[in-house]
Amino acid sequence: AGYALKTYLMTPFRNSEEGSPESRCNTQHSRARNIVERTIGVLKNRFRCLLQARALHYSPKKATQIINVCAALHNICIFYKVEISPEEFPNEANDSDGGVIEVESDNDSEAAAIRNRILRTF
Repeated sequence: AGYALKTYLMTPFRNSEEGSPESRCNTQHSRARNIVERTIGVLKNRFRCLLQARALHYSPKKATQIINVCAALHNICIFYKVEISPEEFPNEANDSDGGVIEVESDNDSEAAAIRNRILRTF
């Protein structure tokens, strides 16, 4: 799956030179993405409805609200020590996409401006 650069979705810089600010930014982007992927995996394990489809059926704003509520409920479950047993769902397959490849369309100028402001911190 590939994703275009959007104001709500930052993608790495393509063809960045080793040691360049773009490369350092990409490294930090990759680390952050890893944390996000692990978090999504935890939420999918607890809220199996998130596994149903790999397509975005809601606007980014609504999807964000759904994920925020799932995260809050997950934290409440942790606080009250509500566990989920993996044996309850033995037939569920691993839902990993194996990585995201950026598509060629980086024509969102507002998103590019945001990403460039982030780049200036490197």
